[in-house]
Amino acid sequence: MDSSSGLFWTLAAIGFLLFVCSIKLKASHSRPLPPGPIGHWFFGIKKQLPHKEPWKTYASWSKLYDESVISFQVYNRTIIVLNDVQSVTDLLERRANIYSDRPEQYMSHTICGRSKTVFNISSQDPHHRIYRRLVQEGTGSRSTKAYWPVLQEELGKLLEGLGDTPENYVQHVRRNFVGVIMRVAYGYTIAGLDDTFVRVAEETTRITDKTMANGSWLVDYYPIARYIPPFLPGGGFKCTGKVWRERLSYLSDVPHQWVKKQMATGTYAGSFTSSLLTEDGVAVGKEREDIIRWCAGGLYVGASDTTVSAITSFILLMALHPNVQTRAQTEIDEICGRHQAPHPSHLGFLRYLQAVLREVLRYAPVGNLALPHKVTEEDTYRGYRIPKNATVMGNVWAIMHDPSLFPNPDIFNPDRFLESKLRGWAQPDPCRWAFGFGRRACPGTHFAETSMLFAMAGILSEFSISLPGSSDGANTAKPKISFTTGITRYLTTFRSAPRAKH
Repeated sequence: MDSSSGLFWTLAAIGFLLFVCSIKLKASHSRPLPPGPIGHWFFGIKKQLPHKEPWKTYASWSKLYDESVISFQVYNRTIIVLNDVQSVTDLLERRANIYSDRPEQYMSHTICGRSKTVFNISSQDPHHRIYRRLVQEGTGSRSTKAYWPVLQEELGKLLEGLGDTPENYVQHVRRNFVGVIMRVAYGYTIAGLDDTFVRVAEETTRITDKTMANGSWLVDYYPIARYIPPFLPGGGFKCTGKVWRERLSYLSDVPHQWVKKQMATGTYAGSFTSSLLTEDGVAVGKEREDIIRWCAGGLYVGASDTTVSAITSFILLMALHPNVQTRAQTEIDEICGRHQAPHPSHLGFLRYLQAVLREVLRYAPVGNLALPHKVTEEDTYRGYRIPKNATVMGNVWAIMHDPSLFPNPDIFNPDRFLESKLRGWAQPDPCRWAFGFGRRACPGTHFAETSMLFAMAGILSEFSISLPGSSDGANTAKPKISFTTGITRYLTTFRSAPRAKH
């Protein structure tokens, strides 16, 4: 075979491969997107999105279109919502290699410099794995056991506060978990919710929430907006972003620098940060120090709001279900002793209380919509096209209220997680879905569950909880339960006051 003939067949083979690829690409793009509402050519369905409880709207759309996977456009971005366990498992877990990234948010990530935070960092960034490993090691079973004294001391403060001013139970619960996580992350003991470091952390959270507000920044959707001068209409986000970036950079560094100063004096409490800032007695380099700072900040953001949400819901649900409360108290008295405080070592024996925690997380999820993922490659699922860079969200609320998984899902019933001779095996553990999915699942789950369960045991060992105006809630009208809307949600609409247990 001469050289010209060889070249011909080589070019023919390349041409054939390109033809096959083009056919496949065309076939892929000919597949429809998952069904969903059709919106405006520019805004998409932004103006149709509900301001309250969007997870319920997404679940209703799923029923309307008879498909658990739905899609819609917000501006030029395709949003895919997964409303059942099967689709979440298939995509966010089994195909985690392409479904674990985060959607690009130019305002937050680039202009405000938040691309390296634990929750925002790209799954393709090599630091992502390091973050997860450090947080898992710092909050795993061994580390959690080392923090038992912290949990016990902060629980004592919580119970004292509830005894003094039970009507302020939300503030007492928040002070407890903020106190725990500040000691774990930085070795810092807060004086109260007006503590300087608490204000720093909460201001950081407030600004970050504004930078990430869904649909608020046109530049997140249309890159051409990046080139609008700041003095023209539509360009004001650049000035706002510059101010926020400087403020966030300062706020994120305050507790970290405090730990370093304490370590320099030789008098400091052990913490996640202090344990990592030196290796074999030598200070770590700048890159490693940045990783530690981001991880410690992530501990606060990840632990404070979610645990406060869960325990607030727990208190209100105990007021609504006195029979559940009494049964849990009986178990605590039997395992821990009627006249002594629970110890973290008791938690593994409190089977019914564990079921109560699981039912709280199922009935009132701390995050009804999981933080969004981004698919990094074109994909197909159930005959539908999942476009590259589409935002993919798991509807946690829809899963937790799926009657095929949890019969009578609108009824609060911890027994569903206990084995029974009549019922057989217990229903699925909601913790599988309560803290995120796949490679984006919360790496600090063990510490979160331990701290929540310990607070629940402590509260019920000291107090009985009822609705205002009644010692047992029997003569009080049952209020309607609703939820706040946000990344982390809370039960709303009524108050509850713990009462001394006789």
